[in-house]
Amino acid sequence: MIENARADGVPTFDAISAVETIEFGADHGDQHDDEDHDDDEDHDDEDHGDDHDHEGVDPHFFTDPTRMAAAVGAIADFLAAEVDGIDVDAVDTATATYVDELESLDAEVDALLAAVPEERRVIVTNHEVFGYFADRYGFEIAGVVIPGGATTGSASAGELAELAEVIEAEGVPAIFADASSPDDLITVLADEVGEIQVVELYSESLGEPDSDGATYIDMVRANAQRISSALA
Repeated sequence: MIENARADGVPTFDAISAVETIEFGADHGDQHDDEDHDDDEDHDDEDHGDDHDHEGVDPHFFTDPTRMAAAVGAIADFLAAEVDGIDVDAVDTATATYVDELESLDAEVDALLAAVPEERRVIVTNHEVFGYFADRYGFEIAGVVIPGGATTGSASAGELAELAEVIEAEGVPAIFADASSPDDLITVLADEVGEIQVVELYSESLGEPDSDGATYIDMVRANAQRISSALA
């Protein structure tokens, strides 16, 4: 659809071009260095990444509000340049207001996560969405059920068993599921591990209008609150 629009001469803008990107499977955080895994290299998250060949640029930059702020400014510049008759002053005012809100949100998230000690800043999710969150706030992505950022897919019993071993080795107290996706696999994983909390996050869509994930800012705040509560 996007390529067809471009071919028809419709102005298009890739918001991700305005942010510093990371690769799928990149290392995040600095508190879990190689020494943490020297005794059991089979539990290294990099090994799991190699198993699934999830390479390339991670598109989920929206989990970092500072990168979203950069994208907002770039989108405003694009609109001012491409939309005839646009009120540039109004756009600039709205942009500045929203960027301020995103910067305040970043500070709020940082404060919420301060309760999580460094050794517990380890995240396991049902698919790979929180790489930018981990990069921004000093977390490690220890594993994902469905690698590569896909929202659909499957994992073998052996892969789930390996991930369960990683979770046990890391002492992870909670695993995180997407609030809008089926949670069958992560339920199986939780059963494999035993005595672990499954916490839903908004990772692929906003929540309902009356929920704590109704807007982007609400969504990021709610996720930070839930992560902090589960891991602290």
